[in-house]
Amino acid sequence: MPKAHALLRAGFPYLRTVGMRRVTSYPTDLALGDDDVLFVVCRTEAAAHVRRLSQDDDDLGAITADFLWPQCIVRGPDGNFYVSDEGTHTVTVVTSEGEVVRKWGEHGSEPGQLNRPSGLAFDGEGQLVVADTANHRIQRFTPEGRHLDGWGSYGSQPGQFDMPWGLTVDEEGDVFVADWRNDRVQKLSAAGEPLLVIGGSGDGDGEFNRPAGVAVDEHGDIYVADRGNNRVQLFAHTGRYVQKFLGDATLSAIGRRYILTNLKTLRLREMANLEEQRFLRAPCSVRVDGRGLMYVPDLGSHRVQVYKKEAYVLEPDEIMPPLSAPTLFTT
Repeated sequence: MPKAHALLRAGFPYLRTVGMRRVTSYPTDLALGDDDVLFVVCRTEAAAHVRRLSQDDDDLGAITADFLWPQCIVRGPDGNFYVSDEGTHTVTVVTSEGEVVRKWGEHGSEPGQLNRPSGLAFDGEGQLVVADTANHRIQRFTPEGRHLDGWGSYGSQPGQFDMPWGLTVDEEGDVFVADWRNDRVQKLSAAGEPLLVIGGSGDGDGEFNRPAGVAVDEHGDIYVADRGNNRVQLFAHTGRYVQKFLGDATLSAIGRRYILTNLKTLRLREMANLEEQRFLRAPCSVRVDGRGLMYVPDLGSHRVQVYKKEAYVLEPDEIMPPLSAPTLFTT
């Protein structure tokens, strides 16, 4: 689908929160399954797992597969879920019911080997693109784990990386990489050719402090989980900054049920200043779906915040050309 010529951005309101500490502890990423089930990677120290939740916040059980430091989860063309594990330098493939289909990966720095893999995404050919984080490169594999190719090296020039983390592939096959320690997002062709660099170190609009996740929606809008700045930032497909999300969480349904049965927690919440409870804390992923929903795994608050985009595509004859000094105050 081609990029939108322009958008009427009507709003991007907060929709709901799902999960809570005892269910979605330290969520690092999520994927959507059938019937809108959320598959949430939980990196709890006790027993890392993938938690399944309904959109209405019903706990549908956990998937365990000897995970150590699971980071990213994506659904493959085969309907299975692929989970990267930084601790074991592997990719684990599981069914929606939790059956382990296969696990592959070998620790090292040679082509096809992995060192703390994190971001995962499938390209248009059904191949798995992997952020080989500690090797400072991107590699491509078949779903069975056969190495195909790769590109990138350590550095700060376009096309180089310093701990690449999250990534995604858009409908045109371009790869977007959250370049963690370079505090930027890079857009590259399927062959690794640099196309666009967004950001730089800082906490201002369009700047980053350890960006960890990136997503692209059907309009070409780019979403970045700006982990060190406790926010998600939104950019147009050109790289122009649009807005930021700081967090608007309410109690989830599962959280309300728990607190209403715990008298001490109920009293503590009744006495607390709740202003900061709504904010994002170190989000390290962001996901979008075809309905305009944005999901933010809120790592430090053990929940997922959900927003709903409202935007309308404009054709060239429906909007005037770009202005040299734009300001909404003139209208």
